[in-house]
Amino acid sequence: MVDRTDDVDWRGLFHAAGPATDTPRYLAALLGDDAKAFVEGYGHLWSTTLRQEGKAWPSTAPTALLVAELLDNPRLGPDDPSLGDAMLAYLYAVGVAADLGDRAAETRARVEDRAAELRAWTDAYLSIDADADRADRAGMWQDGTGLGELVLDQAVLACYDVVPELLRRALPYLASERAGRRTCATAAVGSLARHPSASGQLPSL
Repeated sequence: MVDRTDDVDWRGLFHAAGPATDTPRYLAALLGDDAKAFVEGYGHLWSTTLRQEGKAWPSTAPTALLVAELLDNPRLGPDDPSLGDAMLAYLYAVGVAADLGDRAAETRARVEDRAAELRAWTDAYLSIDADADRADRAGMWQDGTGLGELVLDQAVLACYDVVPELLRRALPYLASERAGRRTCATAAVGSLARHPSASGQLPSL
């Protein structure tokens, strides 16, 4: 997980609380022995990297890839198997957020057509000091350009693009010896398998 964490430019991403540069630290805490840090990391995962409406932030897709890697990490809750179940539940939530239905091509076209503007909007958003200028940051969502909402559409598209990898990671847990793990894997696979790339697997699933 450390290598993949370092591969992500977290400085160019944000979540519910602002710049996502703190996300690697919170994810690492899920593998540590510090109980307080673990609780904070778990809370960050669910309350900050996912939108309350069950949708995505720009940090959601890379976070989901790292969560998928946590599934195979023996340091994740060695005394609490339910933590692996929770990671699968997170992948389920990302699968729901990533479900673009028949809108994927249209969304991609809109995002790619305004890619430079979206990068500029995101850079401007991230440059605002959250504590000193909360009103400025909040105001960017109502700036009349529609770019903020399109940045969120871009985030959904990023989740859509990583779904095949998330599905690959979740599939083995359908055969888990633990009933709870199989249940969570079934939910995760059910949401992730809505992706067109899984169409050939649907009969067997």
